[in-house]
Amino acid sequence: MKEAAFYNGKVGEASEMCVPFLERTNFFGDAVYDVTYALDYGLFAVGEHVERLFAGARRVGIEPPLARCELIEQVRKVVRMCDTGDLMVYMQFSGGAGRREHVRRTNASVWIYCFPKKIEDPDKKYKLITAPDIRYGLCGVKTINLLPNVLAANAADSVGADECILCAGEIVNECAHSNVSILKEGQLVASPARGKILDGISMRRLIAACSELGVAVSRRTFTLEELKGADEVIVTSSGVPCTAAERVDGIRVGGRDGRTLARLKDMLYRQFRLACAMDRG
Repeated sequence: MKEAAFYNGKVGEASEMCVPFLERTNFFGDAVYDVTYALDYGLFAVGEHVERLFAGARRVGIEPPLARCELIEQVRKVVRMCDTGDLMVYMQFSGGAGRREHVRRTNASVWIYCFPKKIEDPDKKYKLITAPDIRYGLCGVKTINLLPNVLAANAADSVGADECILCAGEIVNECAHSNVSILKEGQLVASPARGKILDGISMRRLIAACSELGVAVSRRTFTLEELKGADEVIVTSSGVPCTAAERVDGIRVGGRDGRTLARLKDMLYRQFRLACAMDRG
């Protein structure tokens, strides 16, 4: 299959799959999701991503209809159905299908979607723009209510940028679909994950890499002015282990601590390849 999909036991080519009209995702966006990547059919940190998916489901009151190990096994089956092994791997629990009413009276649904996509080229330098953070109050949960993120991502794309930084006034939160952190005077500064931003798995690994390499870490909020004056601006997400930004709103940023950046990038990309190789067995 070019793009494989799973919905409540049914498997097929994603473009040919159908879901019920009464799915609660259609009316309410009543679902949580998570995303990882596969390299040559080996999954990256699948246990961490599945754990975060289950935690999100608990947070919004969705009862997953299968255990963690069962979901992981099903994900592996869907991944192996694809023609190529470098994939984005999407997992979702929804509130299920039933009459359109706000109160859930349905059993949860399980979605899996895999399609060809490679992780970011480590040598790429991002161009970023900024926008006000107009999202709602559950930013620490990966729900599918992503219209503000879609608007921000499209705004970036319309001017040839790669991502959009979402700011609350002068405070940097995160990007439309990535975390953002900075290097300043040999220290990594990353916003704390306290519900206002996603607790990014790649961000966790960046922080762990800093610890291994002797790079100090400060988990605190930082301003857009600090970001523009940082030695390096770093973007991370499931498919972006560690990538630097070179421009924000057309202004050149970073480029002043390439040595630390290169060490972090080398470790994180090597860890990604190793984790996927170990998952393949």
